[in-house]
Amino acid sequence: MKRSLNRITWEESIIKIVKECGGSATLKELYHNVPKIREVPRHLDANHIIRAFLRRMTRISGKLKRIGLGIYALADIKLEHTLFDEIQKGKTQTEIFKGISDTDLHSYIEGMLLELGNIYGYMTYTADPSGMFNIKPLGKLATTESFPNFTSTPLLNIAKTIDVIWFTKRALVIMPKHTFDVEKTTDFSKALHRAYQLRDFKTTFYVVSQTKKDQQFQKKLTTDPFDEISDRFYFRSFEDIFLLYEAAVKHSELKERIIIEP
Repeated sequence: MKRSLNRITWEESIIKIVKECGGSATLKELYHNVPKIREVPRHLDANHIIRAFLRRMTRISGKLKRIGLGIYALADIKLEHTLFDEIQKGKTQTEIFKGISDTDLHSYIEGMLLELGNIYGYMTYTADPSGMFNIKPLGKLATTESFPNFTSTPLLNIAKTIDVIWFTKRALVIMPKHTFDVEKTTDFSKALHRAYQLRDFKTTFYVVSQTKKDQQFQKKLTTDPFDEISDRFYFRSFEDIFLLYEAAVKHSELKERIIIEP
């Protein structure tokens, strides 16, 4: 068995999984599937090895190209303009978001939040796994395999409807650290209600919307019962999330050019 697994190189195994995933693959997909077809040497970390080969394959051999903070595609695959690619080309948030439908914009924001949560080391969840971001379903970007069982079933069912959650592990329990609801057309009532149900946990709640709706959000926070925990709610604009993602893309590219990982 060991000899069979070693007949394929690391590069070949990565390319194989990317092809099997439709021409593009997330780090989660690569971490999960590559070790199934390529034996991992004892005392070595498969994920570390995969990341090292991905750097070589994108920056040196050119066999793959990066289309997200944690998404890789075959070099010759034909793609529509991805957010990652447009940021690298220097396009502004206004240029990129122009003409995007409300549904697509919702998925864009969720996708950015998922990728950011992943690179910050959180376990990530989305209530919209079929939404698309950088040609991948959001469910492929989220790292939670099953929703963490951190409270009672009624509260879990409510928490599952929150757009994006970043989880962290406390002792042996996985707990929600940050929650994000993306709102463009509503008055924030449902988003605030969902977050309010988690008030007994050490969780920070964010509502992401258009800048012009900040005052409406602040006014809603003064109403009962949200006013009792208003200091744990934060408004973030679409521009805020884009700027954070844009900075992460630029930092990641700069780091790969300057820092050589062993």
